[in-house]
Amino acid sequence: MSSRTLALAVAGLTAAAVAAPVLAQSSGGGQTISFHELNKGSRFAYIDNPPRNPHRRRPVFSVGDQIVLANPLGDDSGAKLGELRATCTFTKKAPATDNTNPAHPFCTGAFVLKPGTLFIQTTDTGGKMTRGAVVGGTGSYVGARGTFTSAATKSGADDVVSLLP
Repeated sequence: MSSRTLALAVAGLTAAAVAAPVLAQSSGGGQTISFHELNKGSRFAYIDNPPRNPHRRRPVFSVGDQIVLANPLGDDSGAKLGELRATCTFTKKAPATDNTNPAHPFCTGAFVLKPGTLFIQTTDTGGKMTRGAVVGGTGSYVGARGTFTSAATKSGADDVVSLLP
């Protein structure tokens, strides 16, 4: 599996999220922020901690392996607004391509946007939808808490952050 293919697979696994915040007030007084993820310009690294995978074989994630990524965030027109930065640590041995026996990574990250940063965490990765928690924020998002979803698309992901009042 090429590093590019693995990067795209991991993007779907990690709750990757992106782009221009479109703000709306919900009836409950919370805030909803929508993003579009841009795969173009992303950075990715797979850290194969012991026991290491044999060279030229499909990776098998083992406990302690990590993925580190950064994806640009942009609006509907593609204008850059920030960046998603995340790390995932695997907590179960599983083949990288086996969706029936996922490796259950614990992912933590941040949507770094111009008005502030939203800190996120998830263990619900894989497939076409990722769900997680917003656990804090800085700048305009001080004290933020809530949830997020990330739906994989051909070019990245469509993400929705729901902040509590």
